[in-house]
Amino acid sequence: MISRRTLLGGSLAAVATAGGLSGCATVTRSTDIAALNKPVTLPTYRRYDGPKPDLPRSHPLMPDCFYRFPDQPVRATDGSPGDGSDVSGTAPTSNPIPPTADRNPYWQELNRRLGSPLQLTISSAADYPNKFATSVAGDTLGDLFNVDSAFAYLPQFLEARAQDLTEHLSGDAILDYPFLANLSTESWRGCVYSGGIRAVPIQRGVMSTDLLLARQDILDKLGVELGSPTLDELVKVAKAVTDEKKKRWAFAVPPKWALSAMLGLPRDWEVRNGRLVHSWELPEHKEMLTITRQMVVDGLIHPDGVAKHNQKVWFSQGSAVMTQDTYSSIQSFYRRSVVKEFAITIPVVRTDAGKTGRLLLGKPNNSIAAIKPSSPERTKMLLGVLNWMAAPFGTEEYLFRKFGQADRHYTLNGTDPVLTEAGQSEVCLGEFPIQYLADGGYPVYFPGHPEAVDMAYNHLKTVLPTAVLPTTYGLYSPTESTKGKVFTTRLDALTKDIQLGRAKLSAWDEAIADWRKSGGDAIRHEYEEAMSAQGRK
Repeated sequence: MISRRTLLGGSLAAVATAGGLSGCATVTRSTDIAALNKPVTLPTYRRYDGPKPDLPRSHPLMPDCFYRFPDQPVRATDGSPGDGSDVSGTAPTSNPIPPTADRNPYWQELNRRLGSPLQLTISSAADYPNKFATSVAGDTLGDLFNVDSAFAYLPQFLEARAQDLTEHLSGDAILDYPFLANLSTESWRGCVYSGGIRAVPIQRGVMSTDLLLARQDILDKLGVELGSPTLDELVKVAKAVTDEKKKRWAFAVPPKWALSAMLGLPRDWEVRNGRLVHSWELPEHKEMLTITRQMVVDGLIHPDGVAKHNQKVWFSQGSAVMTQDTYSSIQSFYRRSVVKEFAITIPVVRTDAGKTGRLLLGKPNNSIAAIKPSSPERTKMLLGVLNWMAAPFGTEEYLFRKFGQADRHYTLNGTDPVLTEAGQSEVCLGEFPIQYLADGGYPVYFPGHPEAVDMAYNHLKTVLPTAVLPTTYGLYSPTESTKGKVFTTRLDALTKDIQLGRAKLSAWDEAIADWRKSGGDAIRHEYEEAMSAQGRK
């Protein structure tokens, strides 16, 4: 059995031999940046004519916002997409793994609706990269599989082991699959490799953007006004709410993304003065390290907030008043809440000059999913299955997919579905792993909490005009593919050492100089080549 290290970091020849990449048309051109980043006509976008959002779309990136689920969901499909044959697949989950199909009425009804029995191998999100590499080596990914985006030599892997979907999805061809056509153009950019559409997007849009979230109920109880803080104002609030004796700290983790927005940093790479630069290289990044180090010294961050990752629990339980998470996390926090008055707010952070800090958008996709090479007829059938899984909010298909069967898996609070105990288990907390094979657009919808919809909408309305998309999204760098994870792990470790006082700030300059020589400059050059190949500035 080939090791994960070999699969992820070894030579392409080794991967080709052990992982079945032989026959890949570009195995011998792994450094041909233009070929690997060759563009293709993206799928035509056609918005699904579903329920009208409760709030106006004030910006092209604004998600649909709904206070409640429509009281009469429309069945949007006719018949079943499957052909009766077994469909196998591999997907991760961030929740407890649901009962298997033989013990799971939801899964059984899902199979009936699909018209093909779905045999799904499910792994925890933390284990998925290892399981993915093992499945590649053993050729057991199945007909449909979520793709580990950090997998080395991803374009070559997809060419060898995934169906080229270009003829089925490029341009108007996608209109045969209306729910896939409802996914944004930007999301499809992350599915193009080597001049072909090699996967479908698991779209999240702006909902995956990292933000500073605050417990408004705790702020109210303490009589502290957060408002729209500058850095100095944020630190003042942090000191006011921190009380070590009561085991309450201002921040669950260092507020990296709020500080980045305040300081004008990019998410990672950005074009400045005609050249790609990384956040790590900029003086403002060192300033952020200095600020977060001082927050640790002042006791404003949870004592375990730098070294460990339990921020969801700390924030939910109130031992941290602020945390770093996404718009899409809000509903899960309300589900986790242990107090009736639980309420979240998202502050609009500002620069020292008082301007709105720019919104550093996350990648448009959570991930991507691919189809095993097959006949045109089976490929179309499998695309039909994925199209069904992408049914948008407001449809009867979406209601079943996310909440299961009425009475057993959910009950209604007004028109809003509320998961039962069986629903939490069998429907995987409303996130059954098929959502990592295909999914519809992610709306702003928090069942039972219309006030949270208003809160998220008002924040989005204010910050979206400043939004910055990740510059290198949809581009491929071979060096980033094989070395990027190592560099990130190394620099994340140094960041923690600096924040905890185990390393001096000067160590950062040495580390960045080494990163440039070891691959950072190569990654920069490859991305610049890729941008040129795609006609980007």
